Amino acid sequence: MIKSALQLAREAYEPKLPGSLKGAVKIVEGKKTESIADQADIEKLFPNTYGMPLLTFEPGEKKDFPVISVGVILS
Repeated sequence: MIKSALQLAREAYEPKLPGSLKGAVKIVEGKKTESIADQADIEKLFPNTYGMPLLTFEPGEKKDFPVISVGVILS
């Protein structure tokens, strides 16, 4: 079977892990978010998530957690 240049490029690709996720991390909550316009309407559409704070990842102390399996569906 002959592989296309695209297939070869895909096979050679190595994803890069962001530096903030290479070691132990901690989650830091930032300021609460809000939309620029139509705040009440958007809050009605997304009542569970509207106004949640921004999250950033920073280096943190290593903690031991139990191993879990996670599934991700990309659509």
